[in-house]
Amino acid sequence: MFSLDRLRGRTSVTCAESQGLAGALDTVAAFKGRHFKVRGRGIRASRVPDEEVIRFIREELPDYYTYVTRVETYADRRGVRHARLEIHGSMGLSRQMNRYNPFDVTFTIRTEPPRSA
Repeated sequence: MFSLDRLRGRTSVTCAESQGLAGALDTVAAFKGRHFKVRGRGIRASRVPDEEVIRFIREELPDYYTYVTRVETYADRRGVRHARLEIHGSMGLSRQMNRYNPFDVTFTIRTEPPRSA
């Protein structure tokens, strides 16, 4: 656990990185019934239901990109579980050569706190 996470009151912090989109789909499925905030190139959406996020990942992300998914899950001060997903899609050799490519895309998907009634 990083000291910044400790200052934010986060506990049970786990980080994982995987090739492809399977890690993102599994994480979103684990937070069934929650809403998400989606940020990316041309996309800024809040209060997106989990079914719509899964549909977006499966259908809207192009197949010709090579994806790397970073997932961070944690519990906040109240014990509510959250997740932060970063999906980075690279095209061609830019990932292996560690070079900038203007066609690379990055999407950030975060859970929103549940609304209390």
